[in-house]
Amino acid sequence: MRLEKFINKLVQKDLITNINLERPSYVQPEDRILYRAHRILIILGMLNTKNGLSKDVIACVDFLLRNSNYQKKFIFEYFQGQKNIVTKIAKYSANIQEEIDFNIVQYRSVPWDLRFNDMFLFLYVRSLIKITGSSKERNLRLHLSKSGIEHFEKIKEIFPSEINFLELFGSKVQEKKTIEIITEIIPKSYWRQNEKLNN
Repeated sequence: MRLEKFINKLVQKDLITNINLERPSYVQPEDRILYRAHRILIILGMLNTKNGLSKDVIACVDFLLRNSNYQKKFIFEYFQGQKNIVTKIAKYSANIQEEIDFNIVQYRSVPWDLRFNDMFLFLYVRSLIKITGSSKERNLRLHLSKSGIEHFEKIKEIFPSEINFLELFGSKVQEKKTIEIITEIIPKSYWRQNEKLNN
């Protein structure tokens, strides 16, 4: 009754009323190019070898940072057989839930996000990254530019869990091994579990 009176008074004053009863939509950080592009800067800043990183490795590491439930498995596989694996695990402090996200899209090769090219362009036009190599020869490499390194230093404190994980690998990651674990071992370990649980 009171609401009706209120609306009538607004109408009498020629004010436009617009009541939206639909649920508000929230934009997740993963849907924001600014957030995703900054995470790529974190990857390049932490693993920025003089040769840069391939787009495939960036996609694989980004996948691990987005889906922290797979990080422990990756660490075990990556450092398997090395004497310092216990030290590496001890340094890794994950504030994650142990359960696996079964809604994740099951990829069959590199977990490529169609928005990566937009993110790379976003960083490139702002002179935060350099791209070397040739797309024709399929050997493109991404590097932080001088201003990209400066920007990385300013933002790295915003991504503490990502930094904690990436610090385990020193200043570089073995590309072939990383791609193999992400494209072969993790799918074989988890996709079968998903299929069993879905049936």
